[in-house]
Amino acid sequence: MNWINGIKKSTYRFIFTAIFRLFFILLWMNPLGLQGQSDSSKVLETVNISEGTIKKSIERQPDVVGTYIYAGKKNEVINLQGLNANLAEKNARQVFAQVPGIFVYDMDGSGNQVNIASRGLDPHRGWEFNIRQNGILTNTDMYGYPASHYVVPFEALEKIAVLRGTGSLQYGAQFGGMLNYVTREADSSRKLGGRFVQSVGSFNMSSTFISVGGRIGKWQYDGYYNRRTSNGYRQNSNSKASASMFQLTYFASKKVKIKAQIGNSDYLYQMPGPLTDSMFLANPKASSRSRNYYRPNIFIPAISLNWNPSINTSIFWNISAVLGQRSSVMFDKPANLVDKIDPATMQYASRQVDIDQYHSYTSEMRVLHKYKLRKLKGQIATGFQLMRNDLHRMQQGKGSTASDWNIALQPGTSWGRDMHLLSKNIALFAENRIEISEKFSICTGIRYENGGSKLSGKIAYLPAEQVPINIVNKFPLLGASAQYGIAKNSNFYAG
Repeated sequence: MNWINGIKKSTYRFIFTAIFRLFFILLWMNPLGLQGQSDSSKVLETVNISEGTIKKSIERQPDVVGTYIYAGKKNEVINLQGLNANLAEKNARQVFAQVPGIFVYDMDGSGNQVNIASRGLDPHRGWEFNIRQNGILTNTDMYGYPASHYVVPFEALEKIAVLRGTGSLQYGAQFGGMLNYVTREADSSRKLGGRFVQSVGSFNMSSTFISVGGRIGKWQYDGYYNRRTSNGYRQNSNSKASASMFQLTYFASKKVKIKAQIGNSDYLYQMPGPLTDSMFLANPKASSRSRNYYRPNIFIPAISLNWNPSINTSIFWNISAVLGQRSSVMFDKPANLVDKIDPATMQYASRQVDIDQYHSYTSEMRVLHKYKLRKLKGQIATGFQLMRNDLHRMQQGKGSTASDWNIALQPGTSWGRDMHLLSKNIALFAENRIEISEKFSICTGIRYENGGSKLSGKIAYLPAEQVPINIVNKFPLLGASAQYGIAKNSNFYAG
């Protein structure tokens, strides 16, 4: 009987516990309002949800802009206003993420240089691109060493235009295409305005950006200054960079606008040196060098004229130059060779000094005319481009045994390579677009390149008679493209 009584007691206990728990569950759910409204309760305001628009970060150029024809060409425009990207450190992977076919190469991780290419070409300092700022060429030597050492701070930009394919008829014979950095324009409704942006980040990164601008009468001015320092992700990867530009525009009349500008970029980057696979696996932040430095200092002066003699005709002419140098001093040896003090001399080994000096000049004129051929509308763009580049390359110099930035040669030594690469070129081009209908248009064009490059100087390990080289370039570029619009913001195009 005791075990029966035990079962009854356990059954009663189970039933009582279940009823007790059910009561508290119902009390917590409050289906009958047994509890009053607690002090922590809040009455939420009504939220109205309406359809809105999201600003796209990638757009296409209009069919015709200024003196350029973009219809039927592969082009993208990156709007940097509101773009979710790290502009202070020029994170190119984020900025160009939505542009198909763009390859980004993080060469130094310092945020100084943008290294990109398209269609699998070499991204080294963007030398496969025709790179411009506000339409002004910035490649240091277009036909000799076309790398772009000129740095544009992304905080200064309004947009980046990328043009590829048959657009080569308009800007030149670069495989990658044309990349144009377009800066923000000054607020013409104010005499003085400006922006200030201060950014900080990991590894002691600090970036200061200042811009000013305005309009007084017929004169409009704007400029920027950027200063950025960083210790870098790896040891011995410090960076100090500055960039500035100032432009002054004179509105002579409603039809004539003259602009003068000068830009400068200068940065000093301490290069941490190469790592072997085993060194990288042990510590990816490690450095094999503490005495390697690289510094480009580039100036871009330019003057341009925009003239609209009639409602159907536009003329653009500019004269620009790329002046400056890039220098490096390095213990340039494989990663497994340690850069250490020699016990016999109690000094480090001599470093190698390399210096490139750039003197590149360009003059470009473009004319676009709109016409009608019976019921058909059309536009024709013609013009020329003159270029003269003098690259003075001095390499394999015996530098100092010090650890700081110093590009002086040791007394009594000379350059292993001391060369001049002189390039001259004239290009004539014409492109015609005809609108067959409101949706369908065809473009055809030609560009003729006529120039050459001449190498002279000395190379220590070659006989003197083997150094001079003369290369002649004479070739046409032919192109055709078509475009068919299928919707407001969509079309088919081929070239």
